Amino acid sequence: MSFETKQFAQALTDGAKEYPDRPALTCRDKTVTYGQLKLAADNCALKLLKAGFKKGDKAILWGFNGIEWMVAFFGITQAGGVASLMNYGLKGPDVSVLTKMVDASWGIIGGNTISIADPQAAAKVLIEGGVPVQHVFPATAFVEADAFAPVSAEDQKLLEEAAAKIDPKDSQVIIYTSGTTSLPKAVLQSSCSILSNAEGCIMMLGQDMGPSLCLALPTFHSYGLMVMHTYLSMGAHVHVTPLLKPDTLLNMICEHKITDMCSVGAIYGMLTSMPEFQEKLSGQLRFCIVGGGFTTPVEMMRFEKLLGGGKLLCGYGQTECSPVITVETPADPLERRAVSVGRSLPNHEVRIWNEGTGFADEGEVGEIIVKGPSLMNGYYGLPEEKQAIDKDGWLHTGDLGRFDPDGMLQFAGRIKDIIIRSGENITPIEIEKVLLEQPEVREAKVLGARHPIWGESVEACLSLKSPIDEDEFRARLKQRLASFKVPSHFFIYDSFPLNENGKLNQRALSADMLTRLYELNLTEAVNEGLRIMDLTVKNQRYTIVPACSMIQQLADQLGFDEENAERIRLSVEEMLTDRIDNAFEENGVIRMEVLLMAQWMRLRFTDTGRKYSLESEDASISARIILANVDIYSSGEDETGKTEYCLDYQYLNDFNVKDYLMKYRDRA
Repeated sequence: MSFETKQFAQALTDGAKEYPDRPALTCRDKTVTYGQLKLAADNCALKLLKAGFKKGDKAILWGFNGIEWMVAFFGITQAGGVASLMNYGLKGPDVSVLTKMVDASWGIIGGNTISIADPQAAAKVLIEGGVPVQHVFPATAFVEADAFAPVSAEDQKLLEEAAAKIDPKDSQVIIYTSGTTSLPKAVLQSSCSILSNAEGCIMMLGQDMGPSLCLALPTFHSYGLMVMHTYLSMGAHVHVTPLLKPDTLLNMICEHKITDMCSVGAIYGMLTSMPEFQEKLSGQLRFCIVGGGFTTPVEMMRFEKLLGGGKLLCGYGQTECSPVITVETPADPLERRAVSVGRSLPNHEVRIWNEGTGFADEGEVGEIIVKGPSLMNGYYGLPEEKQAIDKDGWLHTGDLGRFDPDGMLQFAGRIKDIIIRSGENITPIEIEKVLLEQPEVREAKVLGARHPIWGESVEACLSLKSPIDEDEFRARLKQRLASFKVPSHFFIYDSFPLNENGKLNQRALSADMLTRLYELNLTEAVNEGLRIMDLTVKNQRYTIVPACSMIQQLADQLGFDEENAERIRLSVEEMLTDRIDNAFEENGVIRMEVLLMAQWMRLRFTDTGRKYSLESEDASISARIILANVDIYSSGEDETGKTEYCLDYQYLNDFNVKDYLMKYRDRA
């Protein structure tokens, strides 16, 4: 039977029949065989069905990796339900929102970051999300002693009736993408899509896969879930741990003599940085699958050398494709594996697409699109125009890539990450590669930021092995990159923020970078004078009062006390009075600008009237009042030749204008 036509329960049943007493899962000190896993899944499904669970019901599955998690997954799907896989690191309000978003009516709770502090808190979160209290179960209830009891003939008939209602292409899994919008997208997957993906990986890698796996990925993630099914389908012994700590993983691999590992580049990097890594693991791991890739080809080559004979295999995928799209094989030379993400899975078609010109030629960069049995059923609750699969069945990934002459895909970045500077399209990954080749650089991420002249600027975030001389570093980059691709600024970090999957949290990094950039630009702007108000006042007396009121309110906000705010208001009133009375014969306008400088606030006046000096002997009474109430007065000409009059007021006490503007930005 093809994996495309199997249900999850059928795949598990096949394993239990073929090797019932072989270890299937180990977590901490507990191991279950394939036969025990099948019995526990059957009893979980029965418990749900007898509680009123119906085909298509959505159940939140929320917990750390573990045996009880997998039992609950198989139980939910065997009962005909949809397992909605929740990130165990999410906060309560986020979980409630996502629970409502998919209309979940059941919940199974394992250990998670909320229940550690308060075992009852997680249940309350699901109830707040709309799950009836009687439909919330602890995951441990499905791995107690009676969970492994044989199923009666009557109960077996109930399971068969439930199975008969399930089509392998039915949506049975919801996985939330991280997304870039305020709410993640809920990806609908089926047993067909996930098991087809597993089958494709087995067809490409099966002969090289070992008998045991360290799964250092969360199973709520599409990649972790698919790899779990891949190895279980091969009858392997899968080891998981609730939390992905490098020391725990190292000890687990050594103690159980595990042959294969699957994780993200960041976890591998942490392992190799441990002093005892080579002593304990060199020569043991023979097959390491990498999700998310390495920072540089050199870093990947270095890690494979440390493995002492093991192979590192990268791949490319998306949750929407369950998730693997391409994968490398051990037969591919290391120098090729280090710069590519492999070939497409069997029974899947991967092409490069350019809007307007169609399918791209070999070597041409464009959007990666894919078609095949692993594609999702769609995004839950989103209209057709927001779905990622077009009318011809192609999934548009939003990623850029190219195929080399041997059919290996090379990833070129995200379409949405493209930086457009002065009309030039810039791919961040190209700049990142050059940055990562510099000996001082450990990690690099290139991001775009809005710019008033260029449209966008190129900004670099760096984690360093050693300090850089920025001028010399920039000169080096100019030898490798066109001038418009050289980053405007370099923002230095001890390390980049990671999400719960161990991958770069680009949203957090971008937010921090933009805050730093704003502060940097603010410093430059304040030194030159940051204009925050620009008023045009008619030379009529009724316009004076509202202008004066606005300035007095601003003075209050800037920390001037009542007495000083009043003298600022008086200065503005007299300045406008003076110009209206003495500068105009006919109607005109007065322009009043407010500029914030590092040490003082400046009010700058220009107008279309006659010019004269406030400091002359025949100056008006208003002029004398103005000069008596300002800290610094100056006059000159603007770029058009008009006279400008500047009234400067020193900030009081320890008022810091940059701190004020940063707070204003945060509130805005």
